[in-house]
Amino acid sequence: MIGVLGIAPAFAEGGYTSSISGWLPGKDSRQWTDNNSDSVSTTVKFSGCSVDNSRFTYAGLQLKKARAGLPDPVVNRDDNHCDTSSFGGKAAGTYYFHYANLNGQDSVSAYLTVSKVTVGY
Repeated sequence: MIGVLGIAPAFAEGGYTSSISGWLPGKDSRQWTDNNSDSVSTTVKFSGCSVDNSRFTYAGLQLKKARAGLPDPVVNRDDNHCDTSSFGGKAAGTYYFHYANLNGQDSVSAYLTVSKVTVGY
């Protein structure tokens, strides 16, 4: 059974829809709390991707787990080609995605825009 926006089964714990406007590598998404009350994969879906002065091939994403008072570890990485990054089921915790690079370059002056970002967990 497919849930809202076709990203996860109907019993998905949560998710949200947003957009990205003018991000440079190094920017973080908002955080979400996964209570691990289901077996749904954590996903980040991009659609409508562009950059202002370059060619978009992919956005390098890192899924990070927030830890108070400690560095946040990278738990998964994916090159999002304006599609869905699937990070698998995750342990209970607070997560976010980090925009690490554009087309493999972490030091660029091209601003990323994504018209629709859908996060499911």
